[in-house]
Amino acid sequence: MLLIHGEGSVSEQWYSVLQGLAGSHRIIAVDLPGYGHSEPIRSAGPEAMASFLWRFAQVVGAERPAVMGHSFGGAVAVHMALQRPDHVPSLVLVDSAGMGRAINPAMVVLAVTPLGDLTKWLIPRLPFGPRLLVVSVAVMAACRPWNIPRPWWSSQTKAVSSSEALPTTLRSQRSSVGPLGQKNLLVGRLPELPMPTLVVWGVQDLFVPFWQGIATRRRLRNGRLKLVPCAGHLVPAEAAGELLKAVRPFLAHSSGVAAEGGLRR
Repeated sequence: MLLIHGEGSVSEQWYSVLQGLAGSHRIIAVDLPGYGHSEPIRSAGPEAMASFLWRFAQVVGAERPAVMGHSFGGAVAVHMALQRPDHVPSLVLVDSAGMGRAINPAMVVLAVTPLGDLTKWLIPRLPFGPRLLVVSVAVMAACRPWNIPRPWWSSQTKAVSSSEALPTTLRSQRSSVGPLGQKNLLVGRLPELPMPTLVVWGVQDLFVPFWQGIATRRRLRNGRLKLVPCAGHLVPAEAAGELLKAVRPFLAHSSGVAAEGGLRR
């Protein structure tokens, strides 16, 4: 299973999920290009990231991975599934980007005004700038930030401190967000996805509203929906237990369906 983090994050955001799934699956959590320990590529948009991940998957011998993506990583996961639908046996979208125009107005301001460039320049130069940015994001994006594990705070601060993370985040935001909100929407292409797909959404998500999750489920040919109460946008970090309760049976069922399909063929 391939785990894809959200915008501005790193693979360590999946720490608790990795622990919960490692006993039954081979789990690979990747740093997207420009984040963590990965060098940037020319485009920071989700389609280019998906193409990169297919090349990565081939190199590590994961040619038919189940894919789980969070936020921006959800949009990347959908592009992976659209590019090679026969190679993705199951898909999990967690508070995914690209499922509707509505988005937190702060994201629009950062994407379409010079404030984004100022933030990119200013945060590394402020005393404790990366730490303050991480705290502010957690307060906005989590319903219960005190539930977020300690490793997440340190890994996020380190990620924001890297020379490429903030520029890549801004390029990604500008590829996906415009004056009217999210652009290059994927919700209209969801009926093209044949694989079982689980949609997980935090009810208190202040970045992308939970009703986009409901709309996503309605467009899918083979979809399920799990709404997580008392959780915001950072479901993998603040509500990993609830996420695992939904993902484990979904993967078991999807694996069984795939095996039966293989026997029939």
